[in-house]
Amino acid sequence: MKKHIVVSMALAMLVNTGCGDKKAEEAAQAQQAQTSKEVNEIEQRNKKVEQLNEEYREMPDEKLFENNGQNGPVYTELKKRYSEQLATLKQKVEGTGAKFVVVLITPEVGKGMTDFTRYGHPHIKATCAELGIEYYDLGPAIASQDAHVITQVPKDGHWSKKGAIFLADQLDPILKKHAGHKSTTTYKDTERPETFGDLAPNSDEVLDGGKDLPYRLIGNAQGLRMDHNVKFPKAKQHILFMGGSQIYSPFLDNEFIATSILQQRHPDMEVMNAAMWAGCTDDFLSLWDEKAKYSEPDVVIVQTNGTDIPDLFFSNRNHLARSKKPYYPSEVEEKYFRERYRK
Repeated sequence: MKKHIVVSMALAMLVNTGCGDKKAEEAAQAQQAQTSKEVNEIEQRNKKVEQLNEEYREMPDEKLFENNGQNGPVYTELKKRYSEQLATLKQKVEGTGAKFVVVLITPEVGKGMTDFTRYGHPHIKATCAELGIEYYDLGPAIASQDAHVITQVPKDGHWSKKGAIFLADQLDPILKKHAGHKSTTTYKDTERPETFGDLAPNSDEVLDGGKDLPYRLIGNAQGLRMDHNVKFPKAKQHILFMGGSQIYSPFLDNEFIATSILQQRHPDMEVMNAAMWAGCTDDFLSLWDEKAKYSEPDVVIVQTNGTDIPDLFFSNRNHLARSKKPYYPSEVEEKYFRERYRK
């Protein structure tokens, strides 16, 4: 009897092993099919973007404002798009219980002010007021400084080491004001993506942007411009910065940028830098949805300026958007493009 039981158990094991192998094989095939589908979708998406970039190569410049263009249909549509995206970002951030703050930062002040700044800043200020967003305009403070001291002109207009300290000084009161604020949302480790920012994980390289201004760029394991990784469950208040190059801070080593200076000043906080080159509201929204929200920020500080509005023009998006998805022109954009660039 015992011999029969042993034989039966062995047969059952063989059957179960066979079923297990079959299930594993089916799972592997399903995963391969899904991967192939995703790769194909990416290839098709990239092809569409390439086609659009070939057909619509030009991106709008300040000629957009000719003939009272600041009140024309194109800029009006772009301003509406900006306001809607900022409202959506605010809603999503505050939906997690985090504090949402907008800071306007640009080196375009005084005689260096462009029409993008001149016409964009009043709209940004009005939008923040309408939406009830805590808003800071650092333009006057920047204008009071010597550009040759706080930036790297004439080689480049981004922050110098002294400029980064100046910027940190301007941002410091915001961090202090909201010290202790806590979000109400947490995520499981299984929900959390590998990265919260778009830098290559664990990157460490020297760049110069072709301007003979070498700088060391370090990205942590989570794709943020930081020298250490963010740990969970969090033991510190998380401060997330999203923005363009004024927060990303090219041409400065990690240790000298404003967010690193703020981190040194506030060891009880985790200051996270998820900024990117040429980022705008469209990029911040996609970054938040895909990655940034999973860093569980308690305070989200978004840097913006007047160029973020024309950056939303469809051809600009196709050239620069982090999403890499195709953007098609609205009727207003198509009309302007044809009249402006296809004469």
